[in-house]
Amino acid sequence: MNTVRTGMAMLLAAAVLALAGCGENEAPPPPKDEHRALQRAIQEPLDKARAVEGELQKQHEAMQRQLDEAEQ
Repeated sequence: MNTVRTGMAMLLAAAVLALAGCGENEAPPPPKDEHRALQRAIQEPLDKARAVEGELQKQHEAMQRQLDEAEQ
């Protein structure tokens, strides 16, 4: 009889722990303004660099076409 009680207690404890994990999670708080400012401070130079890189790539391709046409 004692083993039955122990087994039932363990089963009950496992069920309680399983149900405790099913609670609703709160949504994360929205980012603070200072976090957004920091993100913008990091992102803006990267965006500028990508734009410049794209322009330089276009210029390189145009120069390469001119060189190819001059060789022919």
